[in-house]
Amino acid sequence: MSVGRTPSATGLVLTALTGSVAALGALLGGSAAAIAGVPVAIAGVYRTSRAILAGGVALLFAGVVLAGAGGGAPEAVVVAMIGTVLAWDVGENAISMAGQLRTGAGERAEIVHAAAVSTVTLTVAVAGYSVYLFASAGQPEIALSLLVFGVVLVVLALGR
Repeated sequence: MSVGRTPSATGLVLTALTGSVAALGALLGGSAAAIAGVPVAIAGVYRTSRAILAGGVALLFAGVVLAGAGGGAPEAVVVAMIGTVLAWDVGENAISMAGQLRTGAGERAEIVHAAAVSTVTLTVAVAGYSVYLFASAGQPEIALSLLVFGVVLVVLALGR
């Protein structure tokens, strides 16, 4: 009897959805660069390759940075950043689950993980965006990009 080591359909769908949120947010912020990251991130999860997933997430993040630096709407940039962080995390989790469990055995755990990470990410994003709103009088547009970078650092510190 062989044990399948492929990612679950849930992991693929979660990566696709969160990557699409990131691409849509970046597109609304004025950058189309993130669109190319969605299929690359999905391919990374499908092939259980962290390197390919990282490439897709890097493209998503480039779209976020370009939208922020290009003067995109702060709300769109924050949404794009949330989607990027979630795409990276749910993709990594799907790859980890595929390596540890047989195919399809961890779908509920993936959904719970995605919900928990979404809650933490949204909380950090809302707090950061609130600070941006209250302190944005006369701030340069690069402040939003720095805020996005700070959110990434916090999520990385909390998640790993």
